Amino acid sequence: MAFKSRLFKILKRKFDDGVVDSPLSFKYVNQLLFIMSSMGSWPHKQFGRHKLHTALSLYNILLQGVCALMFVFGLLYWNQRRENMSFFDSGHIFMCMLFDLLVLLRLVVARTIKYQEIIKDFLLEFHLFYFKHRSSYAAKVHAQIHTISGMFSFYVICQMASGASLFVLKPLYNNYNNGMYGKNRPDNNTFENSAYYYLPDACYTTVKGYWILFAFNCFTSYIVCVGLFEFDLLISLMVFQIWGHLKILRHSMLTMPPPENSKNGMFSAEENIKIRALLREIYEHHNLIIKFVNKCSNAFSEYLFTFYMFMQFITCILLLEVSSFTGDALAKYAPLTIGMNQQLMQVSILFEMLNTKSEQLIDAVYAIPWEQMDKRNRKSVLFMIRRIQTPVSLKAGGIVPVGVRTMTAVLKGSVTYYMMLKAFAAER
Repeated sequence: MAFKSRLFKILKRKFDDGVVDSPLSFKYVNQLLFIMSSMGSWPHKQFGRHKLHTALSLYNILLQGVCALMFVFGLLYWNQRRENMSFFDSGHIFMCMLFDLLVLLRLVVARTIKYQEIIKDFLLEFHLFYFKHRSSYAAKVHAQIHTISGMFSFYVICQMASGASLFVLKPLYNNYNNGMYGKNRPDNNTFENSAYYYLPDACYTTVKGYWILFAFNCFTSYIVCVGLFEFDLLISLMVFQIWGHLKILRHSMLTMPPPENSKNGMFSAEENIKIRALLREIYEHHNLIIKFVNKCSNAFSEYLFTFYMFMQFITCILLLEVSSFTGDALAKYAPLTIGMNQQLMQVSILFEMLNTKSEQLIDAVYAIPWEQMDKRNRKSVLFMIRRIQTPVSLKAGGIVPVGVRTMTAVLKGSVTYYMMLKAFAAER
């Protein structure tokens, strides 16, 4: 325990932002804002920056067009060369197409009003920053969540940077090893790229055409990585805050003060007035959490549904690509496979933690000393017991509960499809 305490203090100092007047001043929020703005997906309009929002909205539409064209041109490239293309090369093309389509859908989500409103509510109303003054315990929870959020954001950004770099630079290294940049290039050999499209042959056979496509792939790889990682980071940061609120709410229920100097074990009239105020505060806090979670479900319902659906196919293809066990395949696809599966697990486990913490409220509400209250306060507790029976949870598509069970089903499905494709590839 002492080691954990010292470690947390060290991390707290590293990720401490000092005295700030708004969550928008936090470093991890600014990092998220900058990266999301780089793909036109941050609602600046909700924070009073209308001109910037208009410009980035047009940029967002442009990126949607780019992703759509990447998907179409990738499909045309595969259709043109499928007869001479290996099974694993086809898997790479389809994986890139799935990435393009998933990012396109996320760019569309970023333009919805409900998405923009939930970010505004998250940073201007719901953030634990506005609740840390309620008690010493609330301040402690806020400090913990702040440190965890900073660490997690830094980790995801490093993961995103390494994944994009390896995906783009590995083909560059392979071309160098094959002597493609020298004067005496191998005959009848083409440049290797991180992504392929239906383009003139000069893009794959000439040095000038290769560097043009390489520059385009660097830009699009960054956009795809941001689309794959940063949107999930945003949801994870929201889940951290909801979890912190549930933790504070549970503590408020468990620390309800007992009667003082009471001969019959009941609260006095003055104490019942204070208890009534505490119950009202607990009810309003729980109501705030429920409203925010419902808004999150409404804003990210389709997003989460497409996430799990696409992850099933993406994980399957990545397993197939890695299964060749060549040095090139492991260097190019192993980090991406680990990153995508870890992303699936982290989102699912975070939501499972949220469900578990919510279920703990059901036990905590019974710890309230309702039998020592007056009739009016007992009715309030009874109403609260009924309301808390429904756990706080988010659903993908308004149907599928998000959690470990859904993650397990996705992984099982991916492995099943992988075995089928592996058998099919062996037959070919």
